[in-house]
This record gives sequence, structure tokens and C-alpha cells, in this order.
Amino acid sequence: MRKTAIFLFTGMLIGSGAALGKLPPPTPEEQAAATAKKAAQQEQLEKDKALLERAQDRVVAHYRSEHPARQASATSDRTPDENMPKTSGEAPGGTGPDPVRPQSAEAHSAPAK
Repeated sequence: MRKTAIFLFTGMLIGSGAALGKLPPPTPEEQAAATAKKAAQQEQLEKDKALLERAQDRVVAHYRSEHPARQASATSDRTPDENMPKTSGEAPGGTGPDPVRPQSAEAHSAPAK
């Protein structure tokens, strides 16, 4: 067991020395190719971004044509209180135990599973 550990450790030391070796600097042709590749990737990214924006605009236009009533009332609608916790509807400073209003069960319940 000990010989195996020494052998592995020695192999790691030799391998780490090879990993620290330097590569030669890229040639001007390699640099030009890398620059051209990066420019092509950037151009493709811009093209994909424009296609995505057009698709999103089409989806929004379709949604608005299907739901015109939501557009007018979107700014005046208030979030419904049906699924909100009890304490979110209370005034600030009005929370906590009170003989008239006992503490919410949500305040000391276990986390949801």
C-alpha cells in the first residue's frame, strides 16, 4: 500500500511539472484566424439576437390581439389577495400577538416540504 501511494505521488509530481510547461506564442496566422472566428461568432450572436427579438415581438402582438381587455386594465389591476399570507395585508406595526387578534399560524409553522 505504501509503495503504491509513493508511486502515485511521484506520478502526480511529474505530471504537474508537465502541466506547467509553456506553449509557444501563436503565429500571426493563428491570431488572424482566432480574430476572424471571434468576429464570426459575434456576428452570429447578433443575428440570433435579432431573430429572438422578432419572435418575441410576434408573440406579444399575438397575445395582445387575443386579449385586448387585459391591455386596458393591466395598469389598474391590483394583485388579488386570495393566495397572499395573512400578515401581508396588515398595516405596518400592527402585526404580532394581540388579545383581539392572535398570532398567525404562519409565523411559527415548519417550512413547506
